[in-house]
Amino acid sequence: MNRPYTICYLNCSADGHIDGEFMRSEEFQVPTGIYRQRWLDMDVDCTVYGAVTMAQFSGGWLKDGEPLPKATETYARTDYIAPCDAKKYYLAINTRGTLAYDSAIIDKKGRGRHGVIHVLTESVSDDYLSYLRSKGISYIFCGRETLDPVMMMEKAYSLFGIRKAIISGGAYADWTLLSQGLIDEVITMLNPVVDGNPAAHSVFLRSEDMPAATVGFTLVGAEVTEGNGLFVTWKPKNTRPNV
Repeated sequence: MNRPYTICYLNCSADGHIDGEFMRSEEFQVPTGIYRQRWLDMDVDCTVYGAVTMAQFSGGWLKDGEPLPKATETYARTDYIAPCDAKKYYLAINTRGTLAYDSAIIDKKGRGRHGVIHVLTESVSDDYLSYLRSKGISYIFCGRETLDPVMMMEKAYSLFGIRKAIISGGAYADWTLLSQGLIDEVITMLNPVVDGNPAAHSVFLRSEDMPAATVGFTLVGAEVTEGNGLFVTWKPKNTRPNV
């Protein structure tokens, strides 16, 4: 298959949580600064986010009780590539069509200008397709009713020229790609702090409708950083061959 070289890149507590009170601690600050700079240094073409994470960048959620304007036409379930002068993209996995967008271009956290590729299934409403078009946002169909992650990454490569990508949450999106052999490296920054939060997400979570499975790793390297952080790099054993 042809797909982007994909790195799962995450900033965690020492016990592998990706959210929680530990993010406000003093111990979190220095390793996190290193983590963010390494992100920029990798200079990837695309960042892949699940819906909850993407909502922090896009403009949140469509408001309940305020339906979208009705579409004036029925759209064929074919991919739509909007004009975009940004050289990088956010790939947003939100098959139900619930994300809101302030703009077709997102420029946050010092990462520079990014266009948006919204990932849908064919069951999405025409109203939402009309909404994305009105915002100048590209979208791709990856499955009839459920997400086909292999198709998603193949289209990212073939339609948008994405050769290197980071996926960085949420935990369900991370597991979806990992379980399908679509991740080439897992790199975690372990910060020297824990908070015991019972509701916090770990790096990988599978939804209840997904079958139980395990994915083995091979350790590639570990690096102690300033501020007592620990970068750990793993190679998943199930990675699909990539031509």
